[in-house]
Amino acid sequence: MKTKKDSGCARTKGKNENLAVICNDTPECRIFDLSRSGLPEIPEIGSRHHKHVRTPILPHRHTGCMEIGLCLRGALTLMNQGVEYPVMPGDIYLNKPDETHCLTTRPRDASINWLLLRVPLKGRPFLRLTYPQTRDLWQRLMSLPCHITTRTNAVKQAFADLFKYQAQPPGHYRTVCLTAACISLLIGVIEAAAHKSVIAHIPLVEKLVDMIRKEPERNVHLDDLVRAARISPSLLNEQFKQITGQPPIHFQLACRLEKAKRLLAETDTPITQLALDLGFCSSQHFSGHFKRTFGLTPSAWRKQQPGLGLD
Repeated sequence: MKTKKDSGCARTKGKNENLAVICNDTPECRIFDLSRSGLPEIPEIGSRHHKHVRTPILPHRHTGCMEIGLCLRGALTLMNQGVEYPVMPGDIYLNKPDETHCLTTRPRDASINWLLLRVPLKGRPFLRLTYPQTRDLWQRLMSLPCHITTRTNAVKQAFADLFKYQAQPPGHYRTVCLTAACISLLIGVIEAAAHKSVIAHIPLVEKLVDMIRKEPERNVHLDDLVRAARISPSLLNEQFKQITGQPPIHFQLACRLEKAKRLLAETDTPITQLALDLGFCSSQHFSGHFKRTFGLTPSAWRKQQPGLGLD
């Protein structure tokens, strides 16, 4: 059964427009208020699986709360403070209090976990930590980037534990377990971001990234990139994810699709020819990737562009 509830941390779009939190528990969408389970710091934790392409939520803010999300499946696009970030499976995204944000791409079969974390107040308990501990933890969280791409398995496990303990019978033990899982999740986010910052980018990999970005239609195989960068495949993948947020093949596909959007808007090149020019094996292959990423077929997207409507 769905029930509307005020979470106490407003979602605002425009000027102070409250969006009520809807508690839900279905196979496609699970949303819980952990303040009812002894964690007033977590007014909302959720898990959503998109069986269909979803209309993007309008840009909004979480007043008084930080949002921490984890992409489990699908290619998402986060818009945070006017900047786009590609979010791939295993990536973490953070929206700090009062940052305007939204997921502009929510394709079919995408899955995400998220929670809202209240801003700690001086003199008020926060996850049963002392005030100096709380202050240090919050300062570290506020210093993080909005997109984290490496070593996020601990965060994935912590989300799983939160949902597991939430389903247990109420009691002191459940509250202890939920608190521990939440602290583990926050530590996991901080440690994942710290790992990202200590590995220097290899100049040869940066050149490969620039090459793919400028010429995504080039037929490049992973073996070619490994030889050009002179590093192992695993390190190449890690370096690519640090620089672009994606492994090489996914990054090339994303660049091809972004170039496709530009060509669809600026030219009347037939879609089949455009697909082959960009390195896709067929127009069907191209159209399938385009629709999964942007929610529209190439022809439908082209018709929406001002002054176009060509096929």
